[in-house]
Amino acid sequence: MEALKKIEVNYTPGTIAFPSAGALKAYVAEVLTKTKGLVATDESIKATKTSRTEVNKLQKAIADVRKQYKKEWDRPFVEFESTLKALEGDCKAASADLKAAIDSFENQQKEDRRKAVQGLIDEMAPNYHVNPEDVEILDKWLLKSTSKKVVLEGVAESMKTLQRLNAEKAQVEKLCLKHGLPAERYIDLLQTMTYIEVEQVIETDLRKQEEVADLFKQQRAAEVVAQKASMVDAGDGRLIDTVTGEVKQELQQVSFTLRGTKDQLDNLARYCVQAGINVIKASDRETIIE
Repeated sequence: MEALKKIEVNYTPGTIAFPSAGALKAYVAEVLTKTKGLVATDESIKATKTSRTEVNKLQKAIADVRKQYKKEWDRPFVEFESTLKALEGDCKAASADLKAAIDSFENQQKEDRRKAVQGLIDEMAPNYHVNPEDVEILDKWLLKSTSKKVVLEGVAESMKTLQRLNAEKAQVEKLCLKHGLPAERYIDLLQTMTYIEVEQVIETDLRKQEEVADLFKQQRAAEVVAQKASMVDAGDGRLIDTVTGEVKQELQQVSFTLRGTKDQLDNLARYCVQAGINVIKASDRETIIE
């Protein structure tokens, strides 16, 4: 930087002498005075156009003189500025190359720290019975200023949280399986809610389901009563529609969620067929271990 203090620039503020300025002003005033009050009529339109042409020529001549001297006035600074800008560009290019080298080095250091943290996670995971791939590496663990002690404590805390979440997920899945609910929605809620809060949501949803089921049951019962009102009981289990004469049978319908061995469920299915029980809907079998 010492060299910058020795840069020499010989600069002399310029001056422009314009001795004919007064005469030019007087001439312009004289020309423009002649144009004041001119109006365009059938008789004067030609003279008015001629006056405007002369004024335009005068304006252009003045502008040409101004531009000529401005170009000469600016030339030394333009050359001076061009030299400095070129040097600035060289410095910027060098700075960019240095930044790329620094970034490459620091990124490699960060990647080395990431590998070290991942090795620590892989080593600690079995002690907490968690999958090391489920442990998120936090950016603060990769900072050069972060001590190994802080990283150890952070990893341990993350694994304890993951361990708790895994246990809570298992509880939610078990509870949902018991009540026939989709577990995914409630497992997602564990990200922002405690297990107790999620359990309360499940209980609320179950109550709503029961209310809807009760309402549907009442509606179906009312429909059956309305149907039977137009029927006569033949006394042998048959119901005869008094309007259409159609013969119907009073049946009962029930839904089950069954759990048993394959042989037990196969025997039950065969019995239903033999007994003439009509299976309205059946889900795919799901294998569970308990």
